[in-house]
Amino acid sequence: MAMVGKIEDFVGQASANQRLQRGLAILQDYREGRRPDITRLVSSQRAGDSEKIMVEGDALFLIVQCYHPRPREQGKFEAHQRYTDVQYVCAGQEWIEVCDLRAQPGELPAYDANGNIFFALDRKAQGRVLLRAGEGAVLFPNDAHAPCLRVDGDAGGLVRKIVVKIKDAHVPDVERRVAAGSVGCQ
Repeated sequence: MAMVGKIEDFVGQASANQRLQRGLAILQDYREGRRPDITRLVSSQRAGDSEKIMVEGDALFLIVQCYHPRPREQGKFEAHQRYTDVQYVCAGQEWIEVCDLRAQPGELPAYDANGNIFFALDRKAQGRVLLRAGEGAVLFPNDAHAPCLRVDGDAGGLVRKIVVKIKDAHVPDVERRVAAGSVGCQ
């Protein structure tokens, strides 16, 4: 289930997964001025820029983006088979529509080679979250989401956002170690 709010509120709720904690800690460090590298990148980007920052290879990385949000009719849902997104708005505002994949009627498209699926927005929103500067959303693999949607009356607004991509954040660390065979009786 998606979580929406302030990064500091998420930190206490992410204890089951150390990688999720590390991703949230990066955002918290950015917010508190301890990541000048990210601050410089966020403030220097122009509309349309996007840059990936590798932290732990494909297990944990950031995408720093700057863009003009799109009208709803240009939006689409996306979902990631193994990745949790922490979407944090640094400046501007946007709508993110969210729906639970398990509640979708009919057949969903298959995941692509990168473990993603995309599908059209319905006529009405299933769940709609307004993210303003300083707010974020944690979106788990079952949370299909349509980010980057324009807020009515904000046609010229620019959004600066950090997306933290965390592989298998929905799986507690103990469960992941058991699956890898690294936990057992001595």
